[in-house]
Amino acid sequence: MRALSKNQNRSLAIGLLILCLTIGVLLLFIPVNMLHRHYDQSLDSMVDYLGRYRHIIATQGEIQLALDHVKEKKGRQHFLRNTGAALAASEIQATVKNTIGANGGKLVSMQVVPFKDDGGYRRVTVNIQFISNMSALRKILYAVETVQPYLLLDNISIRSQANTSSKDTPVTEPELQAQLDVSGYALVADKQ
Repeated sequence: MRALSKNQNRSLAIGLLILCLTIGVLLLFIPVNMLHRHYDQSLDSMVDYLGRYRHIIATQGEIQLALDHVKEKKGRQHFLRNTGAALAASEIQATVKNTIGANGGKLVSMQVVPFKDDGGYRRVTVNIQFISNMSALRKILYAVETVQPYLLLDNISIRSQANTSSKDTPVTEPELQAQLDVSGYALVADKQ
C-alpha cells in the first residue's frame, strides 16, 4: 500500500468529515421527522374529531325537535302495556278472547309460549285454538291483526271439522278449527 500525499489526506479527511456529519444529521433528522409526523397525524385526527363534535352540537336542536316529533306520535301505544311476561301474556289472552267471542268463534284453548328478549323488547307469544266458520274466522283474524297494541299472527293452521251430518240435512258452512300463535312486543328497557 502506498502512502497518500498531503492533498489526498486532506481530501480524504474532509470527505470522511462530510460523511460523518451527513450520517449524524440523518440520525437526528429521521427520528425527529418521524416524531413530528406522528404528532401531526394525531393533531389532524383530533381536529377531525373536534369538527365532528361541533357538527353534532350544532345539530342538537334539530335532533331534539325530531325526537319531540317522534314522542308526539305516541309509539308506545303499539306495544303491550305490561312489561312482565305473565301480565303481557294475560293482556294478549284477554284481547284475543274478547275478539273471538265478539265475532262468533268458540275458544278451545290458550297456552303461553316462553318469551324471548331481544334488546330492549320482549316478544310474548300465546298459542290459541278456536272453532268458527269461515266468515267468522276471517273477521277474527282481521280484528286480531288490526287491534292496538299490535299483535302478530304466526304458525297458522286451519283444519275443517269432520261433518257427519246425513244427506237430508241442508249444507251449511263448515266449522273450522284454527290454531295459531299470537305475539306482541313489550318494552323491557322502559325508562318512563
